Amino acid sequence: MSKAKAMLLNAIMVLSFVNFATAAGLGNNLKTGTPAAELLASLMPSLDFLETITVRKVEAAPAIFKSDKLIAPGRDLAPKVEDPLRVKAILKLVGDIYNSVHLPYAQDGATFKNKERKLPVQPIGFYKEYTLLTGGAPHTVVIDGQTYQVAPDLSARGSERCIIGGGTKLYYTPDHYAHFIELTVVR
Repeated sequence: MSKAKAMLLNAIMVLSFVNFATAAGLGNNLKTGTPAAELLASLMPSLDFLETITVRKVEAAPAIFKSDKLIAPGRDLAPKVEDPLRVKAILKLVGDIYNSVHLPYAQDGATFKNKERKLPVQPIGFYKEYTLLTGGAPHTVVIDGQTYQVAPDLSARGSERCIIGGGTKLYYTPDHYAHFIELTVVR
């Protein structure tokens, strides 16, 4: 609490006490005969210091990351994703985002907070998550020679997501945020 706020709070408490003392008939100090209001006012520190405070305008950094950049649609992905259904789904999603097509779930475009810090640390709002609908795609996916197990669907949204960072970085997670693979859209 600032010093000024503390002093104002003290003044309010003192005035409340004065009002109580007056109402209770304790208006005079029994030793000196000084009225309670004068006695309490003499105990209050001066507020003259407030005249010496200089207020400066401070501009804080934005709390939320915003970007006008978007990943442009393309014809393929790198590294190689050896599943044409997933490649098609990811490229369709990127194209829909680029073209501002309405996406089916309210969570699409929501901030991905990166709580586990599996992606590079960035300001809040840098990462956005999107549902990847893959239909009848296999339950494993091979990317750049490595096989990933796709997590079971826990809801209608499934478990696969694409995360877009700063409008320029694309990450795919086959297993609901356990692994992230950075992908590049090839034009």
